[in-house]
Amino acid sequence: MKVIFLDIDGVLNVYPQGHDDYGSIFHDHFVDNLKWIIDETGADIVISSTWRMSGYRIMKEMWAKRNLPGKVIGITPNHMVKTGSTLQRGKEIDEFIKDYSKPITNYVILDDDTDMEPHQMNNFVKTSDNRDHPDCVDIGYGLTRKCAEMAIKILNNENT
Repeated sequence: MKVIFLDIDGVLNVYPQGHDDYGSIFHDHFVDNLKWIIDETGADIVISSTWRMSGYRIMKEMWAKRNLPGKVIGITPNHMVKTGSTLQRGKEIDEFIKDYSKPITNYVILDDDTDMEPHQMNNFVKTSDNRDHPDCVDIGYGLTRKCAEMAIKILNNENT
């Protein structure tokens, strides 16, 4: 099973595209790039974003109502609620992989922050500081075509 650990702000949500009952509408081009990754790899989605604090049911509902690509199969653990503090996102991803009911054979982390574990860096695509990507917006954020290409290579075990 292939999985995309998906942050939202700085990946799909870069600057406001309008709002609905769930919050900011995501940037169409970056949603298209997510769809391309899913089409090329067959990966499912786990929400690792702070948006997950709304809960798994709400994330699945938003995905369906917005007609977003792919299947959301879970959210990473929310240690802020459990303990009053938060773990690094990388540790929460490790915990999800360890506890998920099916084996995860390959994964990619799409995030604009770098709070990942050292052993995850080969599976990490940074969606910030990408001013040299032709389709970046704002100050170099978002799931650009170049980021999507890297994610596809990681998920399909292609040499980069």
